Amino acid sequence: MQKTFNHRLLLLIFIGMWTLSCASSTPSPTATPRPTAQPSITPTATPSHTPTPFPTSTPASLLDLSALWNSDETTLFEQAMRPAFVADVSRLPQATRYRLDLRVAPDLLTLTGTAHISYTNQEKEPLNEIVVRLLPNLPAFGASMTLDAVLVDGHPVTPTMQYQNSAAYLPLRTPLQPGERIALTLTYQSTLPDHADAGYAQYGYFDGVLALPGAYPLIPVYDDEGWNVELAPSYGDVTFSDTAFYLVRLTLPDKLTVITSGVIITGTLNSDATQTLLAVSGPMRDFNIVAGYDYQILVEHVDDVRVAAYYRVGDQTGGRLALDYATYALRYYERILGPYPFNEFDVVATPTTAGGIEYPGLIVIARHLYNQTGGFFEMAVVHETAHQWWYSLVGNDQLDEPWLDESLTQYTTLLYFEERYGHETAQQILQSFETWYKSLPADWQEMSIGLPVAAYSEYTYGPIVYGKGPLFFHELRQKIGDKAFFRLLPSYFERYRYGIAYPADLIDLAEQVSGQKLTPWYRQWVK
Repeated sequence: MQKTFNHRLLLLIFIGMWTLSCASSTPSPTATPRPTAQPSITPTATPSHTPTPFPTSTPASLLDLSALWNSDETTLFEQAMRPAFVADVSRLPQATRYRLDLRVAPDLLTLTGTAHISYTNQEKEPLNEIVVRLLPNLPAFGASMTLDAVLVDGHPVTPTMQYQNSAAYLPLRTPLQPGERIALTLTYQSTLPDHADAGYAQYGYFDGVLALPGAYPLIPVYDDEGWNVELAPSYGDVTFSDTAFYLVRLTLPDKLTVITSGVIITGTLNSDATQTLLAVSGPMRDFNIVAGYDYQILVEHVDDVRVAAYYRVGDQTGGRLALDYATYALRYYERILGPYPFNEFDVVATPTTAGGIEYPGLIVIARHLYNQTGGFFEMAVVHETAHQWWYSLVGNDQLDEPWLDESLTQYTTLLYFEERYGHETAQQILQSFETWYKSLPADWQEMSIGLPVAAYSEYTYGPIVYGKGPLFFHELRQKIGDKAFFRLLPSYFERYRYGIAYPADLIDLAEQVSGQKLTPWYRQWVK
């Protein structure tokens, strides 16, 4: 992927268009927000010579990581949940479980790992093979990952590699019947890029920050199409995965501050100038790790959710704004969409050349935005926060049906601006959506919003999916009315939380909620 042009950067191009179009007539969105309680924020610096803070309840020197590593997983996963949602762990007994043991070299350019994966066939047919994705081999990552050894239920197998070595097909001795569970053990290594020309700096070591999304073999979704495996274009998202649980043991240099999806529950300092941390997740669709040498942190609580904004030295004003945008969005989206079930949400500044990238429980925002107020910066933080509902909790096929999460997330972002800054600002943003997609040549403006990522060019993907796509949801709101529309969103969330939704699921539910026949109209828009 070219580092300066991708779908998330296109989002920022749109925001720039909107900001410029509004500058002459109305204040920046952050200039006149509706009254809201001021957050109680106490900045707490994390000095560069101190490792990630460990829980204060147990001294690090007394922690027995080995005992925890081998303890009951369910109890550990529950530690990542808000008290009201602890029972969700037990309600997903067939969810895949990843037990990852990762070690990063002192120069931060090599990673070695062992992945123990417990996978249950939740389909109605037997499976003759299991597929795992090696995401660093995709063009968007600009890195490499190789398998050293693979065991299936303790027996060595030789994988068949496809899609530029980003997919490993593991043959099974006997078909895995519906409801049966199988154990995979994969040892692997990955070489990390250290220059921003590799991908868009989402994976690797850049400017003092280590970024490790997809740093493990990931099992994709199996559905009526079979295994969802393809070579993703570099300008779209790359994952289509089921909700799973993660237990991650990570060893890396001890002077790094570490942030992960889920929560870090304990850690210890080692005699070789490394630290070993144990992180766990609730039911999440993937897992990310970010680490840096000079992170500072600001923390606020939204009820019992700890919201942490990690920013680089010198960016405290931007860190405060990021925390403000994220906490406001979290409160509002909980009210109109449904509860965020995890007990932590992290916003992390990184050197990514994209505007922002969503991961479950953790979003990364481009550091270069932290010198701004409103505009690009606020839109990016809020957009990625909305993805906690549309992508992380309600999954969809991001490669074949990207509009289902991206267009809905874009419109959900507009709802934040409508709530916080009023109807006029929301209308200006809505108009900019239309202006953006109508900047395309006339023939291209007619493209459906419901195509796979690969069916768009890098030039048309952003204006159609991010510009035209949210207009579909606005028209849906107009057709069924606010009362039905704001019943639809939480109903959709609750029905498909932790699961996978397809376009027909959304439209069927919209028809149920509204009592209207919407399928012909939907087909005209999307198909």
